[in-house]
Amino acid sequence: MKYFFVLLGALYCACPPSLAEPADPKAYLQMLFENKGGYTIPEEEITAILTAGGHPQYGEITYDSASHILNDLDLTKNDVFYDLGSGVGKLVLQVYLTTPVKKSVGIELSKTRWNIAETCRRQIASDEHTTAGRDLSFLNQNISATNISDATVCFISGITFPQPLIHSIMDRLSAIDHEVKVISVLPLPFHKHFKLLKTYTLPMSWSPEGVEVCLYQLTPTSQFEPAENLSKLDRKRKRRVLHEED
Repeated sequence: MKYFFVLLGALYCACPPSLAEPADPKAYLQMLFENKGGYTIPEEEITAILTAGGHPQYGEITYDSASHILNDLDLTKNDVFYDLGSGVGKLVLQVYLTTPVKKSVGIELSKTRWNIAETCRRQIASDEHTTAGRDLSFLNQNISATNISDATVCFISGITFPQPLIHSIMDRLSAIDHEVKVISVLPLPFHKHFKLLKTYTLPMSWSPEGVEVCLYQLTPTSQFEPAENLSKLDRKRKRRVLHEED
């Protein structure tokens, strides 16, 4: 009997029941999303997104680029992750499968893209890669109408977001009563509660050579003056917007 319990303990250590991560998360997600893409959506969804103040153009952060940022963030079981404009949900699932966050949430207005994300979420649950006490969810909602007050980390792929939507998101995040880290594709406009921590040049689905990605720390109770590097980034973004308008 003693040897039975020793063997049982060894098996428990080798295969802990709370482990959600597949043996190879990158390969698993590639398999999960095979022949599933969010680049084409119906005209009525395009109209709905434009009417809501968004933009229907689509792109994704690559798995390796996301891993680079996640390694820096060193997320814990106390973190809550939101992807604002999550598309088919690849980043949300990667965060859930490769970090211990207690909650990973994607918000997407396109019903087509949301359906793909939900299909993959259900498959992950069926494959027993979800764990009790950790929330993995996708919301088919307008970002502006979703409660994100529990967020500790947010991702914004704002390359196509109109300026009013960007400012609205920043104002809502600055109202949160705890620290939040914000990852943004391209620099955000200056905001006194957003402090630039780091910039990356990382490949994206639309730009293999890499684009600028910024990591911000948001501390609502602090008043940050515009650091020189932040001012330069903000001016660069304004020049790019003006050039595109011309």
